[in-house]
Amino acid sequence: MNNYVIFIKGDESKVIVKNLLTRQYSNELKHKGFTRYPYTIEADNEKDAIQILNKQGQEHLNALSDYTGNIFFYCAVLVVGLVVALIFSR
Repeated sequence: MNNYVIFIKGDESKVIVKNLLTRQYSNELKHKGFTRYPYTIEADNEKDAIQILNKQGQEHLNALSDYTGNIFFYCAVLVVGLVVALIFSR
């Protein structure tokens, strides 16, 4: 297995074996608008590295969705509670 570094720009991505990545090439990609994914990905090939990246991204989005759903529910309960308290205080 190799360690891969991934650079992302919109829908485009560049997958590079970590041992072959040079500072010059990294700066070149950043100059072209690519952003480096902060973690290295261990995979058999470039295609697997992209699939692992997509899987991790989907897991993060699902976790964020669950979190925001919970926060929305708590806020909705708080607002309803405040409205009920306002109605009964009059």
